[in-house]
Amino acid sequence: MTAPKTSEALSVWRRQMELPRYLRVAEGQQQLTDMLVAIAGELGFTGVCLISGTTVTQTIAAGLAEQLPLATGSLGVSDNSEEQVETLAASPELKTVDAVVAIGGGKTIDVAKSVCEQVDLPLIVVPTQLTADGIASPVSVIRGRTGAFESRHARLPIGLVVDLDVLVRSPVESARAGLGDLIANACAVRDWRRAAAAGRETTDDFAALLAEAASDLVCGTDVTGLREGPLETGFLHRLLQGLVLSGLAMEIAGSSRPCSGSEHLVSHAIDQLYPGAARHGEQVAFGTLLCSRFQGEDWRAIRQLMMSAGMEPATKGFGLSEDQIVAAVRAAPGTRPGRYTILDEIDLTDAALLGVVREVIG
Repeated sequence: MTAPKTSEALSVWRRQMELPRYLRVAEGQQQLTDMLVAIAGELGFTGVCLISGTTVTQTIAAGLAEQLPLATGSLGVSDNSEEQVETLAASPELKTVDAVVAIGGGKTIDVAKSVCEQVDLPLIVVPTQLTADGIASPVSVIRGRTGAFESRHARLPIGLVVDLDVLVRSPVESARAGLGDLIANACAVRDWRRAAAAGRETTDDFAALLAEAASDLVCGTDVTGLREGPLETGFLHRLLQGLVLSGLAMEIAGSSRPCSGSEHLVSHAIDQLYPGAARHGEQVAFGTLLCSRFQGEDWRAIRQLMMSAGMEPATKGFGLSEDQIVAAVRAAPGTRPGRYTILDEIDLTDAALLGVVREVIG
C-alpha cells in the first residue's frame, strides 16, 4: 500500500502561483494608452484607478487619465510608509474599480502592490524607471511604524506596460541601479544553495535558473552606455526582461530568496546605519562585490563590470570609511534574522573583516 502524501510533500508538487500575463513595450503615450485599453478589455475591466507619484509621474498619469476612458480616479503616493499604504487602501476611489494601474518608480509600485494586496484588486504596472526587480515581483519594501524598512508579500502585477520613450529619457542612474539589482542574483543563488547544504532550506532549481538567466541578460553585455548615457533601447529591453524574470523567480520560489542574499543584507544594514548613502541597486552591487569575495568567487570581474557601468563610487563604498563598512557587514545578518548566508559562516570580527574590506575597496 502506498503511504499517503504529507501536506508538506503536496505543497512541493501541487503548487499554486500567480504569474503576470502581459509584458508590452509601447513607443509614446498614445500607444501606451491603446495597449492599456486592449489589456483592460481582454480582462473585462470596466474601471481602473491610477496610482502615481507626486512629481513627474503625476504628470504622466494625468496625461493617461485624459486619454484612458476607463480611468475613474487617481491617487498619489508621497512615500512608501505603512501609513501611506493604509491611507490609500481606505480610499473611496478603490471601491468602485476593477483594477489599479500604477505609474511610477520603485516606491510608487511597492505601495501600489501592497495596497492591491490589501484590497484584493489586480494591478497593471507602468514603470517609468527600471531601478529594481520590484516591477514584477510579489514583494514590496515598506517602511514600518518603527521606521525600519520591511520586505513583505504583495500583489504580483497581472501585466507590465512600459513606454520606451519615457524609459529612454529616465536618469542613467536609475538604469545603473537596475543593473546593480541584477548583479546580485548570482550571489543570492549561491547563498541559497549554501543554506540548503547547511540543512536550513530547500532550493527551487527553476527559480534559481530564472534568477541566474535574468542576470546573464545584462551582465554579459556591453554596459558602458550606463556611464554617461544616453540610454540605449536594446539595453533597456534586456534590462526590462531581466528584472521581470527576477520577479518571476521570486514568485516561483515563494520568497525573495533567489534574488536576495548576503548582498541585500549588507544593503539593508547600510540603510539602517547610513541612510541615504546611495540607491538601493548600487548598494546591492557593492554588497555583491564584498560578499562574492567572502564566497571565494571572482569579485574582481564584478568590480570591472561595475566600473564599466559608471559605478566607481559603489566600488569604493560610497565614501564610507573602512570602519563604517565593517560595521555594516557585522550588522547585516541582524537585518533579516533566519536568512542563512555566507555571513553566517565567516569570521565577523573587526580584524578579519577589515582586511577583506581594504582588499575590495582598495
